[in-house]
Amino acid sequence: MDLEDQEILQKRARMIRGRKKEKASPVESLLAVEFMLIPEKYAFDSIYVSEVMMLHNLTTIPGTPSFIVGIMNVRGSIISVIDLKIFFNLPMKGISSFNKLLIVKHQQMEFGIITDEIVGTRQIDIHTLSAPPGTLRGVGADFIQGITPDGTILLNASNIFSDNSLIINQK
Repeated sequence: MDLEDQEILQKRARMIRGRKKEKASPVESLLAVEFMLIPEKYAFDSIYVSEVMMLHNLTTIPGTPSFIVGIMNVRGSIISVIDLKIFFNLPMKGISSFNKLLIVKHQQMEFGIITDEIVGTRQIDIHTLSAPPGTLRGVGADFIQGITPDGTILLNASNIFSDNSLIINQK
């Protein structure tokens, strides 16, 4: 093998190594579950969504923060049900049997999010997200990862699951 052939092989090896690094790049898109909190459309990364179900047999708990609507038995597990409209200052329209429940889970934490409607699933390109509006402040702003070009608000699951205001300790 002559020097020219070795250079060609080394160049090819560098190209192949470069391709492997490209594949290991961070997530550029994600599959999201879209839902309505009327009048706005929101999305939650599907890796955190364990199921979607009808809201039924909700039990209210006196003395809990306003965003906790109650608890519900889901196949033997008692989960908290929260209303994100409180955090985003959206108009409240009351809860009915038409509301859907988005059950989300990360590690040991699991709760339900009340939605007005489940839209479906879609792929969201992370690079197309714009920042939340500067007018949004407080906890709600921390819960938003970005906004898609069509106006869907992608929620930041890691911030939601790590927010201490969602954890109620009765000790």
